[in-house]
Amino acid sequence: MHYPAMPDQRRQRRYHRYLRVSCKNPKLAFESLTRDICAGGVFVITHHLLPLGSPIDLEFSLGETDPVLHCRGRIAWINAGQIETFPPGFGVEFVEGDEQAMGELLQELGV
Repeated sequence: MHYPAMPDQRRQRRYHRYLRVSCKNPKLAFESLTRDICAGGVFVITHHLLPLGSPIDLEFSLGETDPVLHCRGRIAWINAGQIETFPPGFGVEFVEGDEQAMGELLQELGV
């Protein structure tokens, strides 16, 4: 199966941050870490690969006492090993979520 490479142009600056994230869709549920994040999306490090365009619900947690941030996205690109300098996983484009909460999350991360 052929997976497209990471998009060459970014609309928003990404920030390298490891956050705990729970991922759920109708076929799969798992917990992982992010590699980077921006207001428009996130990269999830995982060997659980879903098809391009698949919907996915994400829950981010900064710590045990912090509230969980919920958002919905779609799988925008996949790294199944074709980019050796990048971990396996997928990029998610946010399509729904609490924009204020996402802004607060990015502010909390210092980005």
